[in-house]
Amino acid sequence: MQHRSPRAAAVGVDLGTSTTTVSIRGRGERSATRVFDGLPPEAAAGALAAAFDRVRSFLDESEAGRAPVTVVVPASWERDRLNEVADAAEASGLERPSFLPSAEAAAVYVEARGHEFEPGTALVVYELGASTCEVGVVRRDRDGRTVLAAHATGDIGGDEFDHLVLAYLSGRHRDTDPEFWDRVMDPSEEVLRPALLEEIGRARERLSEQPSADIALDGLELQLTQQELESCIDELVEQSCELAARVLAAAGVGAEETAGLLLTGGASRTPLVVARLAERTGLKPVLPEHPERVPAEGAAIAALTALPSGPPPSRLRRTALRVGVLAGLLVALVGATAIFGSELGSGVSYEAGGTEATPTTEAATETSAPADGDLGSGGAGGAPTSGEPRTPEPDDTGGTGGAEPTPDEEEEPSPTEDDREESATAGPVPDLATMSAEEAGATLTDAGFTNVDYQAEPDPLFGPWYDDCEVKAQDPAPDTRLDFDEPITVTYSGTESDDCEP
Repeated sequence: MQHRSPRAAAVGVDLGTSTTTVSIRGRGERSATRVFDGLPPEAAAGALAAAFDRVRSFLDESEAGRAPVTVVVPASWERDRLNEVADAAEASGLERPSFLPSAEAAAVYVEARGHEFEPGTALVVYELGASTCEVGVVRRDRDGRTVLAAHATGDIGGDEFDHLVLAYLSGRHRDTDPEFWDRVMDPSEEVLRPALLEEIGRARERLSEQPSADIALDGLELQLTQQELESCIDELVEQSCELAARVLAAAGVGAEETAGLLLTGGASRTPLVVARLAERTGLKPVLPEHPERVPAEGAAIAALTALPSGPPPSRLRRTALRVGVLAGLLVALVGATAIFGSELGSGVSYEAGGTEATPTTEAATETSAPADGDLGSGGAGGAPTSGEPRTPEPDDTGGTGGAEPTPDEEEEPSPTEDDREESATAGPVPDLATMSAEEAGATLTDAGFTNVDYQAEPDPLFGPWYDDCEVKAQDPAPDTRLDFDEPITVTYSGTESDDCEP
C-alpha cells in the first residue's frame, strides 16, 4: 500500500457523552475511525485533556503527523467553552482546533459524497445521541453554508430511553425478586444498576433490526419487545419531533426547499424515531449505515478541504497498461497476496475499550494450468467434461503404476501445451467487493489483468451509501474467465475531486 504524506491528513473529533469519535482523513484515502469513551456533560479540564491525549495517540499510530483538527460542537456553545476545549487540545500536543456546528459537519459529509445542493436549498439534520437531541437546518449559499436555525436539548437521548425501559422492567418484574429490583432502582448503586442499563442499551440497539431482544445479567433473563420499547419512549420521541418542527419553523424553510432530512447519532436508528419524523415533517428521513460517525467524518473532510491543494488528481477514467507485465505474469500468479477490507464490510471488529481494529483479509491465490481451459467451481484441473472415469496409462512394465484410483480419488489429467498457453493469457476475474479502488487495482494487477477502466459514481442521497473510494460494481462479474488484456470496468464510490485510483 502506498504511504501518504502526513501533510495531506486532517482530523475530525466529535466529543460525545457516550463516545468520542475520531476520524482521520487523507487525500485519496478512506477515513480511519476510532471510537473512545465519551465525556460527561460539562466535562472538566482533566477529562478533556484525557480525551485529546487519546486523539493524539491515534494520530501517532496513524503516522498522520501534526494534522489540522476540527471539533464538532453544538451550535449553542459559547466562546468560553470553545476556548476551554481548544486549550485542552493544544495541551495534548495537537494543533489548536477549529470548530464546526454539528449540522454543518453533517452537510459537509453529504456533499463530499457527491450530493451538491442547489443554492437556496437546505438540509435538515436530526441528531440523536446518548444524552442530547439537536436539530439544525443548513442552507447552501453560493459562497458556502449557513446554519439557519439549530436547537438542542439534554433531556432526550439514548441514555434516557434506557432509564425509561429500566423503570418499566422494574415495575413489570418486581414480584420475581423484590430485593434485586430495589438494588437496581437505587440511583446510588454503582455496579448492578450501570451494568443492567448497559445491557438494556444493547438490547435497544438490537431492536433496531429485530422484533425482540434478550436481557441477561447475573441470572436475570428477560425479553424486551420492540412494542414495549416504543411504549416506553413514545413521549420522548414525540418531544424530539416537536423540536424538529420548531426548528424548521424558526428557519422559515418549507418542505419544497429542503434537500433532505439526515439522521445522525447512534440512537437515531430507533425505528419509531424514523417513522415519527416522517409523519411530522413530511420529509423522508435518510439514515446512513453508520450515523454515529457522520459528524466526525464531516469535520475531518472540512479540515482536509482547508489544506493547501496538492497535485491534481489522476484522471477518473484510466486504462492501466503496464510495460513488461507478460514477462512477470507467471511469477505474479503464483502465491500472489492481496489485502483488502472495508469499514462497511462484515470484517469490522472493535477491540476492548471501544477501539476499532483495522479490517483486513489476506487471500493467497495460486494458479495452476487447467486441464480443460476452465477452472470451474472446483478450481484448476477439474474432472473431464465427459464425466467418464479415466483409465490410468500403463507404465513401462505394463502395469498401471499403482492401484487403480477410486472415483473419489480421480487422477488429474496432464495439461496440454494449449492449456499451458491459455493459462498464461487468461484467468478468472477476482471478486472486488468491499475493496477500495486502489486495492482493487493492485488485486487485478497481481492476477494479471492489464486493461482496467475506473469510473467514479456518487452514492444516491437516499442510499445505499458506500465508503469513500469503495468498489460499488465490476464488469465482468467475479470468476468470469477473461483474457488478461480484455477490458475490466471498476465503478467506485467517489466524485471527480477524489484521487481514488491506483
